Amino acid sequence: MEDKDVYILKELDKFSSVTDAIKAQKLKYEYKVLKCEIMEANRRISKQLDLPIAAKIFHLEKVRIVEGKPRSIEKIYIDYTMVEGIEKYDFEKDSFYYILNSKYGIRTIRSEEEILIVDGTEQELKLLELDGDNNEVLLIKGRTFIDSKVSPLEYFEIVSLTSFYHFRSVTPYE
Repeated sequence: MEDKDVYILKELDKFSSVTDAIKAQKLKYEYKVLKCEIMEANRRISKQLDLPIAAKIFHLEKVRIVEGKPRSIEKIYIDYTMVEGIEKYDFEKDSFYYILNSKYGIRTIRSEEEILIVDGTEQELKLLELDGDNNEVLLIKGRTFIDSKVSPLEYFEIVSLTSFYHFRSVTPYE
């Protein structure tokens, strides 16, 4: 399979799991966990999660490898009080959302995302095996919610190859 044929269609009007999309296409995938830790929220993360500075949060960072090539780096931050003990799970085998749903009964109902093309950091370029003149990456950052309350469940940042995600939005006519 050629590199250009490996991508995920993200429907902007629906919430769906990237892992489920990969499985549906019968693509070979794996995760490499870079960080799986409990830490204190800094100013930026506490603001995104509507938590006090230094609140305990769970932080997961992993590389998604699809068809033998690193395609994205995912950074997830979530209020630890919602998912105590989550750090013991094997995120190289199971997806984050699978664990949230199966072990904690948590399902997200809404997400807010911002999509940008940015210059990747040296570390991101190395992890994604990018070299040469083009150092642009796709950055998707956002928050997910589990109910209509204002506070988000999760803040995330996904840095990926610019070709890995294709986007689609459908607006119904009234």
